[in-house]
Amino acid sequence: PAGAPEPLPTNTQESTSSFSIEDFQPRVTASSLGSLPDSRKRTRSGDAFTPSESTGRATTREVWRLIDSLKTIIHHQTTLIESTEAELQEVKHDQNVLRDQNENLHEEVRALRTQIEILPQAAPTRSWATVAASGGVRPPQLTHQRPDKDQNCVRISTQRLLVDPTDNHNGDRNTFGRYLPTDSANTHIRMALLSAPSTQYAEVAGIGTTKTGYVIRFKNPTSAEAARNNTDWLNELGNSTKLVKPRFGVVVHRTPTEDFDLQNASQQAIEKIMDEDELTERGFRIEEVAWLKKKDKELGKFASLGIWFDSAEGAEWLLVNGLLVGQ
Repeated sequence: PAGAPEPLPTNTQESTSSFSIEDFQPRVTASSLGSLPDSRKRTRSGDAFTPSESTGRATTREVWRLIDSLKTIIHHQTTLIESTEAELQEVKHDQNVLRDQNENLHEEVRALRTQIEILPQAAPTRSWATVAASGGVRPPQLTHQRPDKDQNCVRISTQRLLVDPTDNHNGDRNTFGRYLPTDSANTHIRMALLSAPSTQYAEVAGIGTTKTGYVIRFKNPTSAEAARNNTDWLNELGNSTKLVKPRFGVVVHRTPTEDFDLQNASQQAIEKIMDEDELTERGFRIEEVAWLKKKDKELGKFASLGIWFDSAEGAEWLLVNGLLVGQ
């Protein structure tokens, strides 16, 4: 009927006049034919062709280069992760050490706090006016307590033998002197202690050699005290053997040198100091005085004077009260 739409053509409805023979022929232009030999080149092997210009596709060499680059990046990242883990472990270790130190410090603080709480209350601070009204501050008392190991020791000095004590042929084994063999000195000292009634029960622990004699260590302070207070056993040893008593020195700076002639009359200088400072009445005794200077240096108007007492109490008294000279 008129006005009806025409049906779409199908393969069976198309006529042969729709296509021509030329449509199925390959179309090759002169320009493409001219550029074909130059667009491809043979490789060295001669078996394959590679495009001389980029065609937008990745080659095998580029793929391998990319893979190597990724491997390098992965290795670097792995190394960085491992080093970071090691640093984290070290940080954790340091944190544990600091934690332990903090715990120890807390324990010490608690112990100190406990000790402070036990201590008696300190006296209230006085004003300067109060101190001046009371006549000054009492100097602190100094105390020197002999260590326990020294309480059991007694030192003696003796003269040097005229012959070598190690010479068995010429040496006299019955003579006491310096640098004897330990067993020989031990025998002499023990026999001397046994020969005196006041020291026959003294117990000797051991004997050592010094530059001027020997040091004797007793087993208890009682034995050492008996050997110090009773010197009869020293006479049995002979050879001018005597006790070596500890001395306590004090240095007095800027002492007038014109009041003392220590080179020719040192004993008179000691008596002068003992008399002017009333040391005898206090039970103190000075054993030696000397100028503290170099041998090649001339003695000036003032110098440092060394004073050695036989007791710590004498040295303490002079430190607190000072030295009176020419008064």
